[in-house]
Amino acid sequence: MLQAASLRLSQAKLTSRALGAFPVTRLLVGYTTDPETGGSDDDLVLSQPIDLFGRTNAYRRSGRALVAEAEASFRQVSLDVQTEVLEAYLSAVAAAELAKSAKAVQAVYEQLYEATRLRVEGGIAPGFHLTQVGLDLEQAKLRAEQRQSEQNAALRKLESVTGLSELREFQGAFPELVPVATDAEALKRQRPELLLLEAQTQLAEAEIAISRASGRPELELQGRRTPWQERDDRYGLRLQLSIPLFDHGRVAAETRAAGIKAEAARKAFTDASKLAEGEVKAAQIEVASARDQVGKYEALVARAKELVNRLRPGLTEQATTLIEVLDATRVLRDLEQAYVEARTRLAEAQARLVRASGQILEVNP
Repeated sequence: MLQAASLRLSQAKLTSRALGAFPVTRLLVGYTTDPETGGSDDDLVLSQPIDLFGRTNAYRRSGRALVAEAEASFRQVSLDVQTEVLEAYLSAVAAAELAKSAKAVQAVYEQLYEATRLRVEGGIAPGFHLTQVGLDLEQAKLRAEQRQSEQNAALRKLESVTGLSELREFQGAFPELVPVATDAEALKRQRPELLLLEAQTQLAEAEIAISRASGRPELELQGRRTPWQERDDRYGLRLQLSIPLFDHGRVAAETRAAGIKAEAARKAFTDASKLAEGEVKAAQIEVASARDQVGKYEALVARAKELVNRLRPGLTEQATTLIEVLDATRVLRDLEQAYVEARTRLAEAQARLVRASGQILEVNP
């Protein structure tokens, strides 16, 4: 998609160069067998149109608008590709974090299983306690396997989106995605649809100028030679002014049509600007809320880890019951997963804010 958009941009630049070129210099060479039949005045003529009435400038404006339109389309494609890559990367990071959390919970259950085994072998606890912990351990192993499979699938998708080779040692982390600027002026410079509407406005205004210029006179400077049949070769200059008289309303209709097109593009630009500003504000609220949730879950996870670490040694010393330790461990497992999900929501909200701002992220090599 990016290559196609880049080629369309190159095409627009070449078209703009062609539209803005000066009028063509022409050389007319001819020969008439019988001068009486006419046409001998054009035996040798060099003509150069002189643009005194704004035609070339109007076409240049049209060319610049075409380039602006192609640049807006290229930016839209770039933003779409960036969003797709970000979504795949965040999914891979979230899957990796969940797999890491599942392995950590599995390790906790393995330690708890070992402590329970010692209690059962010492005759302190009944045998069904070991069975109970063993079931939780097996469940933790299955969950860890599931999370690992989800991580592998997310990595394969990331590879296909980015075109990278196999990501064996993926060490991704949730990025801090903060757009540089999200004010109204920045949106007009960054949002592709706003740039496209602005380019369409410029193109319609250029069409107005072209329509008006088409109804103006044309001036041409000519260098002429006497007909070939005359023995006395003489050369001279001629200024030719062509004035259109009646176009039967064509220029007026074209001008009005282009004016309506420009007005429609301006109104669409105003509406789209308001929608873009609202989208940015909504994304900013999402980011603030998600950031607050991450902070709260982080504190809860720390407290849950502290509780498990305090209760687990007490199981061997008979200061705590197995049910208390299992409950605390399950709470830790749920909070760990909720914490990763909260961080995922924050990263996704930041990605939506970046897209809403229309910013193309730059990666330092």
